[in-house]
Amino acid sequence: IDHSVVESFGEGGKTNILSRVYPQLAVTSQANLFVFNNGTEPITVENLNAWSMKSAYIK
Repeated sequence: IDHSVVESFGEGGKTNILSRVYPQLAVTSQANLFVFNNGTEPITVENLNAWSMKSAYIK
């Protein structure tokens, strides 16, 4: 989570979703991540990883 972009991958990288989000305080221990399914079949999340990103600022 880098304060504005969340990208998720599924099916071994075959599927991805990129979303712009603007959370107010998603940089503390109070940040949350939710997984939801809008499909008609149940799913199982077997693995979930999150990484912090460095600033894109270039000197």
